[in-house]
Amino acid sequence: MTKNSRTTIILTSAVLLIALVVSLPAEAQRRGGGRSGGTQNCSGIVADYTDQLELTPLSQSDIDGLNLMREEEKLARDVYLTLGEHWSLPIFSNIARAEQQHMNRVLSIMDLYDITDPIVDDTVGVFADPHFADLYTTLVDLGSQSLIDGLIVGATIEDLDIYDLYELINIGTNDHLLFAWQNLAKGSRNHLRAFISALEAQEGIYQPQYIDQDAYDAILASEWERGIIYDANGDVLAQCGGTRGGRGGRGNGRGNGRGNGQGGGNQGGNGNGGNQGGPGSGDCDGSGNP
Repeated sequence: MTKNSRTTIILTSAVLLIALVVSLPAEAQRRGGGRSGGTQNCSGIVADYTDQLELTPLSQSDIDGLNLMREEEKLARDVYLTLGEHWSLPIFSNIARAEQQHMNRVLSIMDLYDITDPIVDDTVGVFADPHFADLYTTLVDLGSQSLIDGLIVGATIEDLDIYDLYELINIGTNDHLLFAWQNLAKGSRNHLRAFISALEAQEGIYQPQYIDQDAYDAILASEWERGIIYDANGDVLAQCGGTRGGRGGRGNGRGNGRGNGQGGGNQGGNGNGGNQGGPGSGDCDGSGNP
């Protein structure tokens, strides 16, 4: 990906955002959630909020953005699936599942507006746009050189996603779009945290290439955004799960919390994510939600 590649993300459906909540795992539903109560309460809050937003027709640029995002999410999914098979590290397959959810949500909007899906072949590594096909090959080749390189590729993809989403949030005016961008940015922040934790466990180093150093440091220092739904302004609209500590609470938050999130058992018991299975929330918030 290049820095000049700006992602236009159009997610306007209330159905889409409700899916952020109702797909939480059974454990989260039994827990009853965080500040806003259980899963059902969060669904109601999201539904009430989206009912208040005006749904406007999509422009051609909106449609182009949907097509772009549908294939871009596939790119991320395909790269992570391929690197996951190469390195057998759960973080790649976990985040690939989250990217599949993003793909599905974009497709639900395309179906809502009767827009033709640009993906005619969902085979890993196959793209209608030659740019994505070339990019897939480049990223996989780089990420296959070493495990550290693979984790750097993951961090780079999320770094760029965050940069693009922040740019869209800064210039956005449509609340439906802002609502989507805020929550997709949340997912990318959690993905970035997971990749950096895994990279540190391998004694690797990542320098942000797109977002600035201050923004990067703030993301790693802040809590994991588990089960949180943001409104169009970036304020917490609903929370259906707990949070994890940032780098300041590394021993408990990044070791025990994140190791368990990925299903790594007690592999994440060491403060820095333990061994390769340690960074437990590769799938965003431990549930696979973005």
